[in-house]
Amino acid sequence: MGVLLRSIIVLVTCLGTSMAWAQTARLELFNQQGVSVAPGLMLNTEVNMQAVGLINQVKVVQHFRNDNPFAVNGRYVFPLPDESAVYAMTLKLGERRIRGVIDKKAEAERTYQQAKAEGKKAALVRQQRANMFVTDVANIEPGQLVSVELSYQETLSYVDGVFSIRFPTTITPRYHPMVMQIGEQEDDTAERQPAGWLAPLYSPRGARQPAQESRLNLTLDLQLGLELAEVRGGEHEFSLDNPALGHYQLALQDTKLNQDIVLSFRPRLGAQAQAALITQQTSQGEHYGLVMLVPPADSFTATASLPRETVFVIDTSGSMHGKSMKQAKQALLYGLTLLDKQDSFNIIGFDNQLEFLSLQSLAVNPANLALARGFVHSLEADGGTEIAQALDAVLDGQQHSDRVRQVVFLTDGSVSNEAALFTQIQAQLGDSRLFTVGIGSAPNSLFMTRAADTGRGAYTFIGSSHEVQDKMQQLFKALQHPAITNLSLSSAGQALAFWPNPLPDLYFGQPLMVAAKLPTENASVSVQGQTPLGPLLVNLASTEHSQGDSIARLWARQQIKSLLLYHPQEQVKQQVQELALAFQLLSPFTAFVAVDDTPGVTPAEQDAQVSNALPDSGPLSLPQTGGASHLYMLCGLILLVSGLGGLRWIR
Repeated sequence: MGVLLRSIIVLVTCLGTSMAWAQTARLELFNQQGVSVAPGLMLNTEVNMQAVGLINQVKVVQHFRNDNPFAVNGRYVFPLPDESAVYAMTLKLGERRIRGVIDKKAEAERTYQQAKAEGKKAALVRQQRANMFVTDVANIEPGQLVSVELSYQETLSYVDGVFSIRFPTTITPRYHPMVMQIGEQEDDTAERQPAGWLAPLYSPRGARQPAQESRLNLTLDLQLGLELAEVRGGEHEFSLDNPALGHYQLALQDTKLNQDIVLSFRPRLGAQAQAALITQQTSQGEHYGLVMLVPPADSFTATASLPRETVFVIDTSGSMHGKSMKQAKQALLYGLTLLDKQDSFNIIGFDNQLEFLSLQSLAVNPANLALARGFVHSLEADGGTEIAQALDAVLDGQQHSDRVRQVVFLTDGSVSNEAALFTQIQAQLGDSRLFTVGIGSAPNSLFMTRAADTGRGAYTFIGSSHEVQDKMQQLFKALQHPAITNLSLSSAGQALAFWPNPLPDLYFGQPLMVAAKLPTENASVSVQGQTPLGPLLVNLASTEHSQGDSIARLWARQQIKSLLLYHPQEQVKQQVQELALAFQLLSPFTAFVAVDDTPGVTPAEQDAQVSNALPDSGPLSLPQTGGASHLYMLCGLILLVSGLGGLRWIR
């Protein structure tokens, strides 16, 4: 009976905490006794980008201001692009600049905690996910402004003739899937959230906001060397200057942090990039190259002889409520119009339950398309984001010799169990191909891009309704043409070091973009692959050479990504840690710490976390399961516990 009572208490506490968090999440300040006091830690962000050629160098400055009459320790959970290589951090105190040092995560945390206890100013920056980071700042005095500067680099995206840069500003609330395990010792300390998870804190929509909302200013100095026909800022208004041919300067001022900033640049016809090899020599004398190749259209245009089966999987969970659900439906409905008559299709909706258009794929004909449109219109956003069961339903692990099987997955990816999902995709993919479509103002790009990589497909991001038609047309170009496969890089007949290896398939309009370690300064690079028309061979000579470490960092970042994507963390921890320390990069096992060595003040006794804005999605229910499911789960678990005795929640 004691086991039953304790289990019920733990379960009710977890469920109650979950529902209370979802309903009342807000910026709060607590003293050491847990008593709530007035909020007063504000943050404004400056982003300065310099894009030269294919590489974008970015500085992000976070300004923390303490408006309380007492000292606080501040925390901010924030996003960065999932492909970013974060390589420097500086703590700014007025005119003083304290350069951060990278160290093993445990050592950096000990250094920070010691400085915090001594009343010293200190900052700690950690990577929680490849696209989620945490900044901690110790002992911010009343009225003081403290700044943390982060430097990262990334490659520009280039798809279907358009360059683009995406900067995330907030984090869609994550759904934390849980499973039951019967027959083990109970664990009264089991938590609802995954181990080590530092959750963002959200101000409720419609509630009275703090005196000053966090804002963002962004500038971009763009030197592509190409004349642009069009520059777009998505949902954001920006100023544009063109001081010289191929040189553009953009600025966004006083922007809310509630949706991703997406800037896109279309070169004039005839000026589109097709191939480039940018090489660099590091200060240690090593040579690296960044390869970009867009194969000509005729490499893809041979028609596949096998019919295609397209399965649309649409996320209908609570985090998709509002604009996201509208965009997803609009994209799916438009996708139905692009199907070919000789193909078949199906639709699966999922939250914490599955909903099928049909138990088997349907022929593309007017009657079935009408049935599909009615099914799509009936879908509503509610419940939890149980992606694992949707993958179970659509990935069968089989080889389909009679057809090409393609899965189009429309979601915001608002889950925290990405690693488990990538493992599941690898195990169950078979010869299917997984194409992800990111929906909403702030989708989880880590899940979207890595799932497409693991699923040997491609990723498409739809940030607003007016992009649906263009983006879905681009996607269906990729779906309709066979990919270029068996891609590899070599130099003078010798294989090069690059990641991932083997390279993923290349689709229509999608470029090959990869960093490689080169044997010599003037080494050329050969790209080999297999197309529907026969072998592909492209030889590239260096189009630009310079001194620096930027391509070396990208190379190391791609290697770290590949190691973590295709291997369990515990198996590659030492290798990732050594790479990150050697190239000064943030990783799951390294962190930046900066400490001001001037004498400390009285240590702050209160902690504050900067609030994140909810994504601009209209009225949004935080991720949760269906209305009565908590009660059903509780009743079922009581019966299970009374019958079996041993119950534990595990992640």
